[in-house]
Amino acid sequence: MAAGTDSAVQDILVVEAVAASAAGADIGERAVTVTDVAEQLGLDRSGASRLVSAAVAHGYVARAAAGGDARRAALTVTPAGAELLAAAHAWQDGVFAELTAGWKADDVRRLAGYLRRLAAANPP
Repeated sequence: MAAGTDSAVQDILVVEAVAASAAGADIGERAVTVTDVAEQLGLDRSGASRLVSAAVAHGYVARAAAGGDARRAALTVTPAGAELLAAAHAWQDGVFAELTAGWKADDVRRLAGYLRRLAAANPP
């Protein structure tokens, strides 16, 4: 793996977790927190906190006091984080297209549907 790749992957994971938590029905109006990221990634809070701090330092996630409580951090995806996530998704789509290049269109759609079903049945 190239130098810096590990941190890029970690940043993508954090941005994805913040975005998924923000979009989650159970979040509603409350802020996305480090605890949400920890749950999304299957990590303890301190491990998630380190990853979040790195993503903040790289400019992909913004941290602010949650509801005026400086002890709790509200996390949001920055425009740079949204670009990173879009590029990661485009890369994933490209790899999927490469892997299934010789397949019939119906088979590709069926596999994609099965993968979405598998992911939905096994949330983090």
